[in-house]
Amino acid sequence: MKYLYLILLFSIISCSNKFELEKRFDCSTSKIKNTKQFTDFRKNYKIEIPKNWKTNLYYNSFQSEIFTADTTKQLTKTYILDTSFNLGELKFDTSFIKKIDSVLIANDLELVSYGKEKFNKKPSYWYLSKGNKKGFTYHQLDFFTKLSKTNYFSTTTKVYGEHNINERFCESISIQKTVVFLE
Repeated sequence: MKYLYLILLFSIISCSNKFELEKRFDCSTSKIKNTKQFTDFRKNYKIEIPKNWKTNLYYNSFQSEIFTADTTKQLTKTYILDTSFNLGELKFDTSFIKKIDSVLIANDLELVSYGKEKFNKKPSYWYLSKGNKKGFTYHQLDFFTKLSKTNYFSTTTKVYGEHNINERFCESISIQKTVVFLE
């Protein structure tokens, strides 16, 4: 009976460590294998990305970005992941929501769902949208994490097509969870 209680307790604790997003997409906890660690140009964060993916680094005065995708697969069988460390103040207030609304309208996207949660113990906000681009239906997941008063981290995942959407978002989330902030 003691062992049953410990197993039940461990199961409850394990489930509670999931991102809300992982619950939203019904993700299992599978880890991406055969990865390589990439560090952004400004050395603000590092992330584990599959070795065979095409990965580009970009920076300017306001952000340092890692852009990656599995180019060995058709666009409708993979996804595009863009992560960036940004300089600037981020407040999850009404002006932030208005900015999201304007981005959705400008890109002809429909808001599907949104939520707040913690990422690396920091306040975060995400939203999922859907639209069409070049004849493809696509789903876009944007995730923002406030790191300090003057810095924030963001990710955008674009999933094209209508098949295995949740699985591709789950894989993207598992890559996002490998992020380590270096400051």
